[in-house]
Amino acid sequence: MKIIVRIIVFSSLLLEFFCSASPADDSNNVLDKKDTVIYFSSHIRLIGHRSEGSGWTSFKPIEIFLDKNQIYRDTINEYWLTGYTSKQYPRLLNCLNGNVQLLIEVDERPFINDLQLFSIFKEGQIKMEKVPIFDWDPKDINHDGKLDVMGVLIDGETIAQGDTAFYNPTLVYELSTRCLKLDSSATIKMNEEIWGKFHGYHYNDSLLLHYNR
Repeated sequence: MKIIVRIIVFSSLLLEFFCSASPADDSNNVLDKKDTVIYFSSHIRLIGHRSEGSGWTSFKPIEIFLDKNQIYRDTINEYWLTGYTSKQYPRLLNCLNGNVQLLIEVDERPFINDLQLFSIFKEGQIKMEKVPIFDWDPKDINHDGKLDVMGVLIDGETIAQGDTAFYNPTLVYELSTRCLKLDSSATIKMNEEIWGKFHGYHYNDSLLLHYNR
């Protein structure tokens, strides 16, 4: 039996950012059903097939459809969906150019989870990118009049008294035209403040540095 959750984003609501970035409905929180179908709009839906193990509930495989066409199927990664384990995701962002972005939480045990960012284009093409788990409370971090979210991709190790750690950059993403885009300047500035110097966009366990939190 399938659980169906409808998330229809009406055109009149697209003028509001938080309406175009709304999480999935929490009503699909019944754990004894096998599949979940999430309708993000009249064109985009996700089917998650429930996977069980070690007391956790995740979904594998997942399928993404654009109208009647399956544009993506993942049989490798396990995903968390709202109402089961993920509290803020999946989340749909509507871009002003008519494309959309879909954020789904990936189960990365024993490490911290991350998000799979699907950029879905009007013509049906899809592009994927791993991004951090964002606590979805967008703020104007660098005071440029645009909202941002930030996070780290890897749960880096802290040494000694908690003031030394392997380099683990905080990544800042700007909500540009209602979709996520890496803000390079804000990322560089923030990591200079944390680490004293910007050492790139990736975790580096050969750089043991003092850091300021």
